[in-house]
Amino acid sequence: MSATPQGKIEPLPSNRPVRVAVIGMGHAAQLIHLPILTEMESVELVALADLEGYKLAKVADRYKVPGYVDSEVLLQKQQPDVVYVCAPTINHLPLALTALQAGSHVIVEKPVARTLEESRRLQEAAHSAGKHVFVAMNQRFRQDVEVLRNFLLSGELGDIWRVRTGWLKRFGAWDRSPWLDKKSISGGGVLLDLGIQLLDVVLYLLDYPVLTRTVAYMHHQNLNKEVEDTLTTSLTFENGTLVHLDCSWGIMAERNTAYTWFEGTKASATLNPLVLHKVLQDELVTVRPVKSADPLDLYQASFESQTHHFMAALRGERPPVSTVDEAVKVMEVVDRIYASASAGKEIS
Repeated sequence: MSATPQGKIEPLPSNRPVRVAVIGMGHAAQLIHLPILTEMESVELVALADLEGYKLAKVADRYKVPGYVDSEVLLQKQQPDVVYVCAPTINHLPLALTALQAGSHVIVEKPVARTLEESRRLQEAAHSAGKHVFVAMNQRFRQDVEVLRNFLLSGELGDIWRVRTGWLKRFGAWDRSPWLDKKSISGGGVLLDLGIQLLDVVLYLLDYPVLTRTVAYMHHQNLNKEVEDTLTTSLTFENGTLVHLDCSWGIMAERNTAYTWFEGTKASATLNPLVLHKVLQDELVTVRPVKSADPLDLYQASFESQTHHFMAALRGERPPVSTVDEAVKVMEVVDRIYASASAGKEIS
């Protein structure tokens, strides 16, 4: 099913701050979104919401804004321009639908929803309401990703024939929210946590080619949870590009690893950080186009770039990126990956 083109959306006025409410006071809200939003002169934080009253009261007091246990009351009283949905994935669809019905734009944490069906429901609701729904896929707002995108658009790498990407977290090296292990809440395991972020970047850079073949395998035994802790997949696209994705919450290795490698007919490029390899006068040369070579710096800066983009897009100052339409295209591929892994066979 292809996305219906989203019609023209009325931009927010540029002569006043964007009025923002945040629902869900978890890690993403407290450590990422709220510090960035409250430093922006173009944004006014008007309210917060969370079901846990004690936690909500502490955060609301810190930012000197009203806190609501009932998000519908927040929407009625504050009428924000845009609502950040930072609750667990099971709540993304109902909270986003409620915000759209109240007349607000929506920015939802990744993944957009638990399933392809839920994603399409949100897409249809956004189109019907004439509102933006953005998905907080910060990896695509990294500086090195944007530079690589320009190289790809200019043909610097030639035709991309293979992409290798992976995000492998070492066994026992990190903590995560317990609800991520519950399929009914999260929708899935490591693919919907780490893998989807890599998949989003790769499909964005390749301009969403048509998927023709999928082979996937998933593993539960490293962490013994009901959702997959490790997944590998090979995707073949109509334009001839092969994408190989690996992701894990519990790899048996010395350290965490994250990588993306684009191989083209003229040159290759790696991300994290960006390095180009190409042949000049019969010699292989290496080029580092981005000044900051620290992957952590690039990662942290991506959240701020993402927020500035969303606010500018809401005002009509930039073409919208990381929309619900794009998220549905990613979820269509995720759906195929899970179908192949569950069936234990290739899907064409």
